[in-house]
Amino acid sequence: MYRLLSFRLKKRLRHFTLDISQQIGAETLVLIGHSGCGKSTTLRMLAGLLSPDEGIIELNGRSLWDGRQGIDVPPEQRKIGFVFQNYALFPHLTVIQNVAYGIHHLSDQEKQARVRESLALLGIESLAQAKPAMLSGGEQQRVALARALVTRPELLLLDEPLSALDISTRSHVRAELKELLRKLSIPTIVVTHDYEDARVLADRIVVMDRGAIVQTGSHQQISQFPASRFVAQFTGTNLLPITMDKHVEEAWGAFDPWTVEVSREPTGARYEWSGIIRDIAWIGGFVRLYVEGPGRFLADVPVDQAQREAYQVGQAISVRVPAAAIRTVPSVADSEDCLGKPDEGAKNGQQPPKNRWKRVLAAVSAMLVISLVTGYGMKAGSPTKQVNMTALVAANATDPFNDLIRLFEQQHPGVKVVATYAGTQVLRTQLEQGAKADLFLSADLSHIEAIRGEGLTDRFFPVSRSHAMIVVPRQNPAGIRSLQDLGTKPVKLVIGVDSVPIGRYTRQIFEKANQGYGGQFSKNVLSHVVSFESNTKAVLQKVALGEAEAGIVYRTDVTAGFQEKVMIVEIPESYNVDATNYIAVPTNAPHPELANQFVQLMLSPDGQAVFRKYGYDELK
Repeated sequence: MYRLLSFRLKKRLRHFTLDISQQIGAETLVLIGHSGCGKSTTLRMLAGLLSPDEGIIELNGRSLWDGRQGIDVPPEQRKIGFVFQNYALFPHLTVIQNVAYGIHHLSDQEKQARVRESLALLGIESLAQAKPAMLSGGEQQRVALARALVTRPELLLLDEPLSALDISTRSHVRAELKELLRKLSIPTIVVTHDYEDARVLADRIVVMDRGAIVQTGSHQQISQFPASRFVAQFTGTNLLPITMDKHVEEAWGAFDPWTVEVSREPTGARYEWSGIIRDIAWIGGFVRLYVEGPGRFLADVPVDQAQREAYQVGQAISVRVPAAAIRTVPSVADSEDCLGKPDEGAKNGQQPPKNRWKRVLAAVSAMLVISLVTGYGMKAGSPTKQVNMTALVAANATDPFNDLIRLFEQQHPGVKVVATYAGTQVLRTQLEQGAKADLFLSADLSHIEAIRGEGLTDRFFPVSRSHAMIVVPRQNPAGIRSLQDLGTKPVKLVIGVDSVPIGRYTRQIFEKANQGYGGQFSKNVLSHVVSFESNTKAVLQKVALGEAEAGIVYRTDVTAGFQEKVMIVEIPESYNVDATNYIAVPTNAPHPELANQFVQLMLSPDGQAVFRKYGYDELK
């Protein structure tokens, strides 16, 4: 029997709103992120230990929670096994008694049979009469798993299952747990802050930040093409801006620490930077250098080289990366480095402490706040001083907004506009956290209405309009010719998370299509989703790379560079949606006069011509 968990959860927490949705089959999904990002809260809502503010939870077609319909199945009736971080074993009970505790309502014969089955599955029959205090950390974990599995759950939840183990025990217990989860073949969600746990255990990884999904995919996908510096930090991948060629001014390059070559003097290589060693960690057969240069990154060098060169903290070095080792990442959600100076835990292969994320947030905020208040640039011919403006822009508008920046800077000598492109939810969060931006371009009406309701802007204007469409790889391996095919053919589909506009629009399209394709169409098509992404660029990239067989993006996302890699399948107009972008000047804008002039440019015939150039529909 194919098991499927589907959930969409929203919960207002102290500092942010948790907003997450996923479809999970018979696989292990790992939620990873810094402490306090909403991982464990998600598990508690699924288990029935905490009620969402809104959303749904469905397991194998059975509704466990639905706020609109008033459904709230009690935890003990949800058929969910939960392994807590501290294992929560009763110290006064034996292993048998602990394992049998959750099935006390069964007959003695049935209880004995199930307990024997669970102990045998975990290989802990010999511990049957022992009490928790007599067990090692790994043994306690097995007992906790046996207690969760004895109920024969349809879903298994594990909250930091390896955090209580010492380093020497953790590695082999991790491997054993992976094998066990593979045998169980039920939907499993593991929460961890340790990427090594995620790498080994996960069929699919979800990276979370402040209640939102930053990136999803396999270990290989996430480590090779991190969507942000935040993701790169977890995977131990370097991510730096690089110059590609004369046709592409700048992109992002991901590369592994062991591909970095280090020397005392520059060699003139294409991808080469000067930097300062900020810390040194000896890790097994290599030495890891924490280097600060154009960004902060890692370099792994052989021990004999490190000993021969006698590297020291504070030493100036030259680092380079072979072109073949660099993986181009076309879209990065943030541009501030997350790889800071390591602490003792990081040197031992553990994740940094909580205060690392505080430093990351401070760095990102600092990047967004940059503005030199030295006077306003005027029209051509007027005296000018250097002014830096900051714009937070929905990722779908990247190309036209870059053109508008160039046009605006030509009209305003001495003014430089720096834009950050990301999903609207991410940008809204930054604005709510106090980032001082001159412009905010939202791809969703609800987000921009929300910031107006919070007093973060006085008014906003529709500035461009587009529609959604299906993209498939050029070879079209799944043979997708129509929207209906997404629900009837076995296709690996990737769509946006429902906390971002493209994700919500996509779900609206599927629900509209129920009218023509049958009431089960939306459910069928969602069962084919293999990945949920935080922005349209990530969806398009997965399709272009062949990592997905179909995706839903905006028509305007398929620029010239992608037209050779994907094909377009139009969605019938009766099922499609209008995707409108809105522009606003935040109330705390450092340069409101200039910002309003930029808005006027966007709404002018010249500005609208820029949007039409990139395939946007006529603005109603």
